[in-house]
Amino acid sequence: MNQTVSVPITLPTLRALLDFQAGHASKESFSDLVDRIFREWLARQRGPQGYLWKTVMLPEGSRLRISSLHRAHFAAIVGSELIYEGVSMSPNQFATASLGTVRNAWEAIQVQLPGELNWTPATRLRYSAEAEARRKAYREAQRTREEAMCTSRREKC
Repeated sequence: MNQTVSVPITLPTLRALLDFQAGHASKESFSDLVDRIFREWLARQRGPQGYLWKTVMLPEGSRLRISSLHRAHFAAIVGSELIYEGVSMSPNQFATASLGTVRNAWEAIQVQLPGELNWTPATRLRYSAEAEARRKAYREAQRTREEAMCTSRREKC
């Protein structure tokens, strides 16, 4: 059981919260609502969040989809977690839970990044991330070689 404390707020803010709760027919208790508001505010202060799936960063708000013969299954990136049916899990667990069988999650999952309309196969995101990592490593190696050559020649580059 979590301990609670009292936090002073202005009367207009309290009224606005109570009106919001009543207007949304929320079954959430008032103390849970206030607690959630504080947690969400703190999460926003930390900046953008996301789920790191091997080499692919899925930003918060990304949606994941797996289609089976009968229906589509959806998960979302919330904070730094992948959430499917209210449970935090890995992409592999999402694939297994939604399809009922073990599958390669990279091949089964499609991703809709925040602000995009199209769904992208996870494998394409993976290959793009790996290619970018190789390009970055090549540029770093090239820069290091150039610095070493300048040092060995005692030239100003």
